[in-house]
Amino acid sequence: MNKQLSAALVLGLALIAAPALNPTPALASAEPGTTVRNVFGPDVGLAANRCRGACGGGCPKSCSLEVSYECAGSSQLLRVESFACGTHQGCREHDDCLDACLQDNPQSRDCQPQCDAQAMEKYGVGSSASWLLGNGPYDGKTTFEYTRRSPTEPEPAYRCPAGATRQCGDSTGCVAADGNRVDPVFDSYPAAGAGGMQVSGLRTGPLCRDGADRVCEQSATIRLTGADACPGGRCTRFGMEFDYLNADPSAPLECATSTRGGEDDFVGDLIKLGGDALSTRGGSPADKGGSSGGQGGDGMAQLLGMFGKVIASGDSPEDVQVSMTPLDENGNPIESQRVGSEPSDGPAPIPRSIDLPAASGHLVVPMYQLAADTTGAAAKERRVTCTHKGSPVLEAIFVLQ
Repeated sequence: MNKQLSAALVLGLALIAAPALNPTPALASAEPGTTVRNVFGPDVGLAANRCRGACGGGCPKSCSLEVSYECAGSSQLLRVESFACGTHQGCREHDDCLDACLQDNPQSRDCQPQCDAQAMEKYGVGSSASWLLGNGPYDGKTTFEYTRRSPTEPEPAYRCPAGATRQCGDSTGCVAADGNRVDPVFDSYPAAGAGGMQVSGLRTGPLCRDGADRVCEQSATIRLTGADACPGGRCTRFGMEFDYLNADPSAPLECATSTRGGEDDFVGDLIKLGGDALSTRGGSPADKGGSSGGQGGDGMAQLLGMFGKVIASGDSPEDVQVSMTPLDENGNPIESQRVGSEPSDGPAPIPRSIDLPAASGHLVVPMYQLAADTTGAAAKERRVTCTHKGSPVLEAIFVLQ
């Protein structure tokens, strides 16, 4: 099911009596046994839906994922993510219903619960709840291929690092001189305008431990050894470096991250999606200038609005820091009774804003992962995308394990 399938469906379990919705589908989910590429639902709400017709939110964790590379032009590569997902007629009908409704009513908050109720009425609460988690019953599998994350996002081109040769027709993409597979690295956005900031020679990998401000080894895989020291404790340092030109030094490089994999935190994912929805779709009534003008009145609306903004400030559940503490008689927080996330000191693990010292030059962007956040955790992928003055500049994908 679609990425819109967030906390709203949890509430939707109690909305079986909601009026049935019977829109005329303008889009049709892919049938079992087929492979489709770059098929998205309406670009509304949090994002355009991917893996339409798969059972679960967006491209759920129950899908198997393979990454391959295709040759493009004389020297570049195209990165392809292939999700093989379980599907069922009920999941396909739900997604067609939701997409058609959102296409006709992009700001509607009724589409989700009504399509949920329609699915539960026809297929039962048990199956619908299982589909919510990305589980069966299935009536087949569909493969969804993506070379970009949204219908409006530019398609990135990759290249083989220095000393490696391109392998056309081979999913590995690049092979080093010793015959071992090596990860391709971002090259450019071919469709981007020539007048904007451009990068070249991008390298990603672990940072040198000898104090040198550089990437020591080109690698997308970061071994989380905890051998480095960071303000928040033991950590592993990594990052990216590149040459750049055509930049405006008065504007920073803005970076955002997304995380996939790691521990299966279904509740955390729902909370994160819900917070993003509150922020993306306009926040609470108080934020919209209701009768209280954002002051007093609807206290719960204000609380939800603030909570949504805090959650939306993180790139994934693990980045969100929420804590609460009671106040003494003078209105001061009682720190000894604080509960929730521990506040972190020092720079963010993945910097959001990076100052550019000149219009052109060489830049190293350090990053880190705290060892305490990875104890016993499964490998996860962190994708970093950076823009300059609103235009895409680069992307880097790290596999933390």
